[in-house]
Amino acid sequence: MEKRCSLKEKVYNDILDGIVRGEYKGGQILNESELVKKYHISKSPVREALMILSSEGILVNIPRYGYQVVSFTISTVANIMEFRGILEKYALKKSFGRLSAADYKALRRIADACPDGNCGLWEHWDLNMRFHLKLTSYVGNEYIFGELDKAMHFLKLAYAQTYWPHWDVTSIPNDLKNHSLILDALEEKDLDSALKYLEDDLADFCIM
Repeated sequence: MEKRCSLKEKVYNDILDGIVRGEYKGGQILNESELVKKYHISKSPVREALMILSSEGILVNIPRYGYQVVSFTISTVANIMEFRGILEKYALKKSFGRLSAADYKALRRIADACPDGNCGLWEHWDLNMRFHLKLTSYVGNEYIFGELDKAMHFLKLAYAQTYWPHWDVTSIPNDLKNHSLILDALEEKDLDSALKYLEDDLADFCIM
């Protein structure tokens, strides 16, 4: 049972990585039998992974044909970013005044990990995601945290399809600089400024 779960997770993660790397394009059909041959495993873990990806809206199950990779559009990105703005502003207001010295220290470690913004695409993404999820975690609401985590998950795939193939390392927006500004404002008990820097942060990440 553990082996089957491990194989399922491997196929699941590999397909996600394939979408991010551009191996699987939006609209492309993934065939179950071809994946079975690729991984040299039985149909069951492959089918389970494909079904999970379908339930998450990453693939579309087309009966007797295969699983189509969902095409994320710029409109999709805009909608998710709008949702993030509403969710994260609420979370920031809710957690305002609750952060301890240890919390600030943990957030600073993430914010200062790439001070000049000159890091790789996926390191940039990872730092951005970790900061926002960490900050939102202090609300203490697992549902809010889970929804943001899911939104960030979709954004990674969407940006891989619509934005990042057209960027080089010099064109990555240095939105990470806003993280320190958000923390400065929170430590100064200036909620309005913290919210403004959060808006700037989300807006910077949408720049192509």
